[in-house]
Amino acid sequence: MSQASYSDMALSEKLELDAQLAQPLERVNYAAGMMLSLEAINAEQRYHRQRVNRLQYWFQGAGTLLGLAVKQVSAVEVEDGKDQSLRLVVSPGIAIDGLGRELLCHEPYCVNLRDWLDAQQKSDSAFLTNAKKVGEDAIQLSITIRYQSASSGLQPVMARTVNSGIDPVQPSRAKDALLLEILPGALPVAGGAFARAGLAQNAVNTAAVEGPLTTTERDYLAGLTDVQGQQLAQLQAQQVYGSRSDVGALELEGQYEELARVLLAVIEIPLRAPQPDHPISPILHPGAIRINNLIRPFITTPDQLRWLYLQENAS
Repeated sequence: MSQASYSDMALSEKLELDAQLAQPLERVNYAAGMMLSLEAINAEQRYHRQRVNRLQYWFQGAGTLLGLAVKQVSAVEVEDGKDQSLRLVVSPGIAIDGLGRELLCHEPYCVNLRDWLDAQQKSDSAFLTNAKKVGEDAIQLSITIRYQSASSGLQPVMARTVNSGIDPVQPSRAKDALLLEILPGALPVAGGAFARAGLAQNAVNTAAVEGPLTTTERDYLAGLTDVQGQQLAQLQAQQVYGSRSDVGALELEGQYEELARVLLAVIEIPLRAPQPDHPISPILHPGAIRINNLIRPFITTPDQLRWLYLQENAS
């Protein structure tokens, strides 16, 4: 098996394991004289990784914690209307992706936007059409980030199959890395903790007589005179009764790659007037491109909540 195919297989399997948020975890039960295989070592690592991932997924959510600003950098100013070489730069920062995995971007990453768009149009003629904003002469691009392990440290290993090659090697390390993607269109933003837990924002009608709440619980809600306390109790009712009650209630639904992606920014690029040979032609000029970093989901820390509290009191 070649190194590339091994790496692809390993990354795919890791993604499926990271998405298993509903299955009970197992750790190795060590005992004197017990023979342990490679599977036991993998199970030990998987137990600790998945515990951290689940804690971050359910308690923290997905989004930016610090940094990861998307900005454009141009070498020189040119005449309006003429394309130029532009770089999209993602600054260092910290985030948690849609599967609860930590993202540590320790250095800036950049891509030449003009060259990248040219490459997309050559490989997919419908790319710009899919990116076009409905009702307007502009295209939208979404910058996303998610975790992806990277293999490193090749070391010789014993051949496991006949004619597997001379001096077979395998990666000895799996580094924590990240994957930045540019997707056509503007991705929808998840609506907070309810969406992360697979719930609808108002999944439970707390005032409905035939709803899941007991008579005692409805009377309790109705008897609360404090508005803030009543809202908190309604939120708690959503948390208790908003999820499904079947066996697969906590399982993730959807493509793992899409669930793992976290939005960083949406870029809007205006289009020139349609021409016969270029029906969709983006204007790649620093004065024309608009970037919105604040549309992304964020993770709120206790220090940030304290800052908001102090700002409210100061006003």
